[in-house]
Formats: sequence, C-alpha cells, structure tokens
Amino acid sequence: MQINIFDILVLATYFVVLLAVGLLKGRGKRITSGDYFISKGKLPWWVIAAAFVATGMNTEQLIGQNGMGYRIGLTMVNWYMIVIFVYSMLMFVFLPIYLRNNIVTMPEYLGKRFDSRSSNIFTVLLLVSYVLLNLAVVFYGGAKLLEVVLGLNIWYGVIILGSVAGIYTMYGGMSSASYAAVVQFALIFISGFLLFGLGYARLPNGWSDVTTHAPGGFHLMQPMNYPVIPWHAIPLTIFGLHLYYSCVNQALVQRSFGAKTEWDARMAILVAGMFVGLRPFVEIFPGMICLALAAFDPRFDLGNQPVDNVFPLLIKELIPAGFRGLILVGILASVMSTISAFLNSISTLFTLDVYKKWINPHADEKKLVSVGTYATLFLMIFSVIYSPFIGIIGGGIFNYFQMMASYLAVPIATVFLIGVIWKRATPASALTVMITGIPIGLVIRWIIPVVFSAQTVSAYSLDNFFIISGITQGVCITLMIVVSLLTKPKPFESVSTLIFTRHTLFLQDNDLKRPVIKSFFLWYILFVLTYVFLYAILW
Repeated sequence: MQINIFDILVLATYFVVLLAVGLLKGRGKRITSGDYFISKGKLPWWVIAAAFVATGMNTEQLIGQNGMGYRIGLTMVNWYMIVIFVYSMLMFVFLPIYLRNNIVTMPEYLGKRFDSRSSNIFTVLLLVSYVLLNLAVVFYGGAKLLEVVLGLNIWYGVIILGSVAGIYTMYGGMSSASYAAVVQFALIFISGFLLFGLGYARLPNGWSDVTTHAPGGFHLMQPMNYPVIPWHAIPLTIFGLHLYYSCVNQALVQRSFGAKTEWDARMAILVAGMFVGLRPFVEIFPGMICLALAAFDPRFDLGNQPVDNVFPLLIKELIPAGFRGLILVGILASVMSTISAFLNSISTLFTLDVYKKWINPHADEKKLVSVGTYATLFLMIFSVIYSPFIGIIGGGIFNYFQMMASYLAVPIATVFLIGVIWKRATPASALTVMITGIPIGLVIRWIIPVVFSAQTVSAYSLDNFFIISGITQGVCITLMIVVSLLTKPKPFESVSTLIFTRHTLFLQDNDLKRPVIKSFFLWYILFVLTYVFLYAILW
C-alpha cells in the first residue's frame, strides 16, 4: 500500500495535536485522587458522550466487524441496536446507584453490596484481563495496522502508540484521556463516513446493490442455524455479555463518573446511544458495500482471503494515495482512545483497589496520585513489551481474544444484575458464582455435544459461543438464587442504597430544574422511538 509525504505529515500532526490536547486539559488535575482518576464533578455531558463512544471503538471492531458485515450482513447491526436495552439499564439502574454511592471502581460496588471476597476476586480478574487481554490486544492491533500500512516494524508501532497515549494519560489522568477522546471521536466518524461514502459512490445502483447482495437478506433477525448471530443469540446475550460490557466494564463506565451532575452523566449515555446507531456506517456497512462491489468488480472479491482483509482492501482500493493518512488517523484515533481508557482504568483499579486496600490504607491524596502515575507508566512499558508476542502466543488478534476472554463476562454480569435488583442476594451466593462461573461455562461447552445429537446442535446453534453464554448465565442465576435462599443476607439497611428502587429511575431534585429542551426524559423518549422505528423497518 503506497503512502506519501502528505500522509506522513497528517499522521505527525495528529500525534502532536493529541499530545497538546491531553497535556493542556490535564493541567491542575493531579491535586486529589478524585481529580486524577475520575475528574470528579468536572466533565460536561458532551465530553463524556464522545469519550464513551470513542472508547468502544477500536481496530478489533473496525477490522473485525467490517469483515463480519461482509460475511453475515445486517444481523451484525443487532450488536449496536441492543444499546436500547443495556444503555437504558445503565441510565436508570446502574449509573444512579454508582454515582449516589460515590463508587469509583466496579469492585468497590461488589465490596459494599456483598463483601471483600467477591470484590478482591473481581479486582484480580479485571486487572489480569485488562492487561493481558484488552490493553495488549488494542496495542497489538494498532501496531499491526502501522506495520501493514506504513511498513513500520511492530515494535516501533507499539512504542509510538504506548508513548503518546501513556504520556498524556499519565500526566492528566481521566481529564486528559476524556478530552483527548473528543478529538478521537470526531476523527473516527469523519474517516469512517469518508470510506463509506467513497464505497457507496462506486455502487452502480446505489443502496439497492447492498440490500440485494446482503447475506441472509437485508434483515436483522435470522434463523436459529444462521452463523455467528442467530436470532435467539440476541436475547440470550442482553443480560450477560452486553450488560457486562456497557454497565460493568470499568474502562467504559468510569468515563461517566467525572460528570458535573447526574443529568450530565445520563444525558452523556443517551447521546452516546444515539451515536452508536451511526456506528454501522463505519463498522458494518463498508463491509457489506465491499461484498456488493465484488459482484461488479473482481478487485473487491476476497476469494479465499480471510474476512479481516475487507477493511484494508477498501482502504487500498477506495482511498487515493495522499489521503490514506486521513483514514489511518481515524483508525488510530479509535486505538488511542481505547488505550488511554484502559491505562487510566487499570491504574485506578490498582491504586484504589490494590494499593490503598491491601498495601497502604493510610496513603494520602498526593501518594495515591503518585502511585497512579507510576502504575500507568509500568502498564505502558509492560504492554509495549508484551503485546508484540500476541501474534505468536494466540495465532493472531481474534484467536487470542477468544482464547483469553471466553467466559469472564457472564458470571460477573450475573452477580451485578442479581445484586442490584434483588435485596435477598447474599455474599455467599456472589462468591459462589464468582468462583464457579467460568468453570460452569467450560463444562456446559463440553457437555452439549455429549448430551445432544449433532443435528440438534446444528439446528439450534448449541455450539455457538453466544448461545453457550446465555445457557451459562441461566445456570449462574439459578445457582445464585438457590445459594441466597440457603444463606444469610446482609442487613437491608446496610445495602439499601445499593439496590434498585423506583427512586433510582428519577433524577434528583437539583437536576430537574432545567428548560424543556434539556429534559432528559424528553430526549430519552426520542431515543427509544428512534430505535423502535429502526427495528420495525429492518426486522
């Protein structure tokens, strides 16, 4: 892939601007741990919304999701449409409880709702998975992109990405990461829509070519034996995988903890939800356009190539030399925002849930900020050294991610869900599910082909990872209920503010005095109607 001096200048300018914004917005944010780790009470809704969206977009999705759009079509859009459910739960259930109880880390909630045993287990699981899975994969994906496009050695790539993201995150914490994410947010969508528009312009018959050649027809819901996402996989993953990612994921949810008010926090998630509806134009539809173009132009036909080659192929064939730097900047923006979010979140988890809790309970604010800074530096160095080995260890990003991530989300999501909606849930039940959840998923995956015939497994997609996750969560929920009924709960008075009630649905009094145009509930109704309309026409 050719790249010229203009592309190099665009990339250099991007890194300089990003550093400038991150360092500028990080000034004066190192006084207290609240300022440094979550920018408590400082962030407006639009900054949080942009950071929330940008954090959720990375190379794995830009490359992988477009490949899946090419392979299985519109059904992949369900992974975005489902935000109507999980974002509603975040806005009306989880977020008010987190904010009103001054929760800073997800393990902190488990510690208050149940006990330190579940909290400690979750802390260890999060730190290991974030460092070895999420952060390392994003580093590797971004460096791999620089290697393919620029011919840059992968070690140099991870050093550049780690240095830039690490410096401004280490300096200004959450504030630097969030305001830098606003820049990333704009670049991601500008470059993504540019690629979509250039692909669409090549279609002889416009959008009808996409709908005509869409795998499985241009429909959201597909039969039970449809590859990857059959229709029943969608409801089975709402309260497990999706709830974990949107309502429990420290790197994502922590973005909203610095909100000026609860209204800002909820409005940010609402606006982010609207922009999620635009993500298919960046992450799914270009892949579907590529498949449609393949019917008219053999250059877009993948043949026997892996579907992950769809996105690089589109850049190669659609973007003229001299402008590829603009697309590359948009892709790198998704990488950098995610790297920064995970660096900040892991630093927060280590400092507040490990250092302050287990090592130095009496550490003052200055010491906590110092530990957080050095933790970010260590994480940056470790990830730079470790991430290039992913290609050797796991055979590539996708295999590595699947190998490491398999069943972590389901037991954790189950404990949070039951804990927040059922006052009778006990510490013993939470601990039981936290310990046994992952083994239960592995056993279910092993036992399904033993119990059911090959025809039954195929007809109902029982070997599908998402279906197995849903079955696993059903078992975990049952186990948590049974153990809760057999063990003693904490006194209700000690957990009453950590459990959902009808009061959680509504904003607090000081957030209600706003003009109609700023009414959260008005915009929420529009949000719901938008997604209901999309489901109705694409079903």
